[in-house]
Order: sequence, then structure tokens, then C-alpha cells
Amino acid sequence: MSLQEAKQFVAQFVGGDYTPEEYAAFLQWLRGADLEELNAIADEHEALHEVWSLPVTEPSPEWVAMLEGKLDELGKEEVETPVRHIGDRRVIRRRVWVAAASVVVLLSAGAILYTQRPLVDESLVSSNNGSVVKGQGSVVPVFSQTAENPAGSGQKELTLGDGSKVWLNSASTLKYPAVFTGSERVVELSGEAFFEVGKSAGKPFKVLIKDAEVKVLGTHFDIMAYENEPVSKTTLIDGAVQVESDAKQLALKPGEQAIVHYPAAGSVANVQGPQIELKQVDANAALSWRKGYIDLNDADLQTAMRALKRYYNVDIQYAQGVPETHRITGGLILQDGLQHNLEILEGFFEGFHFKSNGKIVTVTR
Repeated sequence: MSLQEAKQFVAQFVGGDYTPEEYAAFLQWLRGADLEELNAIADEHEALHEVWSLPVTEPSPEWVAMLEGKLDELGKEEVETPVRHIGDRRVIRRRVWVAAASVVVLLSAGAILYTQRPLVDESLVSSNNGSVVKGQGSVVPVFSQTAENPAGSGQKELTLGDGSKVWLNSASTLKYPAVFTGSERVVELSGEAFFEVGKSAGKPFKVLIKDAEVKVLGTHFDIMAYENEPVSKTTLIDGAVQVESDAKQLALKPGEQAIVHYPAAGSVANVQGPQIELKQVDANAALSWRKGYIDLNDADLQTAMRALKRYYNVDIQYAQGVPETHRITGGLILQDGLQHNLEILEGFFEGFHFKSNGKIVTVTR
């Protein structure tokens, strides 16, 4: 394992995204790391969690004590600094040990944090009250909470630390801090959610989605940003929001929708990056999922089948490859069930047949 791979593992570990094999490889690398490498790993941790606020727990006797002893030995040439205390525990004797031991406690305590952006090496790092500022001011939010609503699970409601309420649609994930402590309230969404954002003077609310972000002070709005959809949509119900993507910004008024188009990888349009447009829409249509409807506004067959996959937790198979079809506008009632809605779709997409076999829907023509 290289130093860069070790840094990447720290980011993966705090996000809970690692395998036992990767964990073992990291521990092996840590045992053989030199002082400069340990400092580099410590700096990565400080960028994520500069203020050590984790509960004081007893370290693992098997390897944490060994690592601290190694740091002590390697740091003998360092200048002595005053002992730092957290609670009643003597934590550190040297600056290098302060940083590295905080990594140890983070790992041994099993704390789960999340970094929304990849870490940037060799850049200036400073604290921003729960976020991390690197280089030219790019902010790396740190999230400690994850709310997941699996496919086929209906809606899930949760309340954030500032009192804001969020309703998650099926197959959606929201990442957020337990408490908003910085100058912004930042969350990350993959999927679809309806937000009722509580007002907080001078503390804007920001939702990060793929290749875009939505900024707001206090309002009601819906965001659809599934990873497997070619577009994301932000629909404003009331208040005011701003959607930014690839240095382009749009300010929304109630009844307007910002659509971010993501070009296919390798296409000519991909060189230009995501494109954003503004439309007047029926807000009720955007919120139809809150009432148990599957809205198919200007949808092709693949869009319709992806919706069924999310709402009924099924896999979709195309018997003869993915076909080109016309676009439709209509809706399905979720509680009518999968089989009934497949029959409705056969009327929408003339010439196509849909067969459900347990968790698999096969499309033929």
C-alpha cells in the first residue's frame, strides 16, 4: 500500500466504505510507516476532524498501544510540547503523537464520518466549523448521519438538527451532520426528497447532489437526483432557491424547476459538462410521489421502468436489448400494485409486453 492509498483508505474508513482486506492492508502499512508518512496521515485526519471531539474510550490493547509506542519512538527527535488532556486521560506528549493518536482513536472507536468530496493532497487546510476548507476555498463537508430509504420502502420522514423536515422517496439516501455547527447547513442527497427547511438567519441551507448544489434560506422544494437518471430536477414550491452546476447558476421562483442535464460519458456534449435549464412546471406533478403516484411526464420506456424498479424493488430485463420508444405523459397509482401498473404500461407503450416473475420484470415486444 502506498501513502496515497493509505490516505484514500482513511477517507473510505470514516465513510464506512471499506473491506476487511483493505482494513488489514492499512494496518500492515501503518505498522511500517515512517514519521513523515504518519504525519501525512495525521494531516488527512485533521482535515476531516480538526477538533478532537470523539468520546474518550480505551484503545485496543492489540495494536493501538503498539502504534502509540512506535510514534513515541519515532518522535524522540521532536521538540517536547505540553501534555494535552481530554477528560481525565493523558493523551499526548508530542505534536506528531497528537495528530496520529487522534487517527488511532477514530479507527478504534469505529466512528463513522463521511467526506463528500475526494481529499486533495498537499493543499492548505483550515477549519470551517464542521467543514474542511482546502486549497482555493473548496469545502469538504463532514457528515456523521446517514438516512437510507431502500427501493420498495415507500416514504421515510426525518427531522434534522435545525428542525428542518425531510421526506425521502424510495431508493434514496440523505447524509447530514447530527448538529449544524458551521456557517452553512449542508446535506447530501442521492435520490429524491421533499424538504421543509427551517429558517435560520445568516445560515443558508445547502443540498449537494451529483455535479450540482441547491442553496436556500428557508422554503419548500423537491429535488430528484437519482444516480442512474440522465437529469436532476429541483422544483420550488415556495420561497427562493438557487441551483448551481458547473459554474452556472439559476435562481428559482415558486412553480419553476431547474433541470440539470448530464451528458453521456464519451459523448461530444460531455466535454462541455452538465447543462442547466429553467422551466415553468406544475408543482403538484413534481410532488405526486408524496401522494402515492408515479408521475411519468414526458417519459420514455427506460424512465418508466427505472421508476418501477425504485418503487417496487424489482430488476428489469430487456429480452432484445434496450429499445427506442416514444415518450408518454401519464401516471400510475402506487398502491394498485406492480402487475396492474404493468398492464397500464402496455397500453402506454403499444407493442411492448411486461412479465413479472417474482423480483424480475422482463420487457419483450
